[in-house]
Amino acid sequence: MAKVNRMFNRKRRGHRITFLMSRDGANCSICHDLLDRHIHDYHDPRYITFDHVVPRSDGGLDHLTNLRLAHQQCNNERGNDPIHVFDEGIELED
Repeated sequence: MAKVNRMFNRKRRGHRITFLMSRDGANCSICHDLLDRHIHDYHDPRYITFDHVVPRSDGGLDHLTNLRLAHQQCNNERGNDPIHVFDEGIELED
């Protein structure tokens, strides 16, 4: 039974990624670099994660309207800071 649940979750994750990429584009919502769907190692800093617009710690839901895609490293650096607070601190390199 556990194997079936993992397959379902992997498929569901794939469908969510496809939907969010079609809605928002194939770039990280934080650093704006291209996301690579072929990275399956969740220890890789470029692994695709779901970033919550309103953090779960502030009552944000796992609904697609509250999700956007981000690299794992970018998402970890943002933590649970609200988007406007985090985006103000980003320094872009020329």
